[in-house]
Amino acid sequence: MRGISILIASAIACGAIGCDKGKGGSPGLGGPGGGAREGVVEAWKKGGLTPSPLTAAQTPVGKDCQSGTVGAVDVLVCVYPTPAEAKAAEEAGLAWVGDTTGAAQARGAVLIAAADRRKSDPSGRTINQLMKLAPK
Repeated sequence: MRGISILIASAIACGAIGCDKGKGGSPGLGGPGGGAREGVVEAWKKGGLTPSPLTAAQTPVGKDCQSGTVGAVDVLVCVYPTPAEAKAAEEAGLAWVGDTTGAAQARGAVLIAAADRRKSDPSGRTINQLMKLAPK
């Protein structure tokens, strides 16, 4: 009986503070999609890239977006409720890239957009790494 009480108390506490199992993030990681976004940033770091801290971005690409730079390449990372919604936002991501060299690609429920507005990545190597290193 005591074991059941502990289990119920744990479930209630977890629901109250927003525990998760790595699917969608937690409030402590910058919002509902923080965990997914943090996974992308960590993958970039493990791959030898140096991302700046991401900050909240108001953009028509999505509601839960943050932007920053990796090297001198501008990046936008948006988290969606489902992978299908992230995939559907790829066109909006390309619109964010604009006429410059760049890419927008859904990786699971995350959309990553990269734009070389400073023309610092003429071979596209950094943009390629950004997309390949991100978890699926």
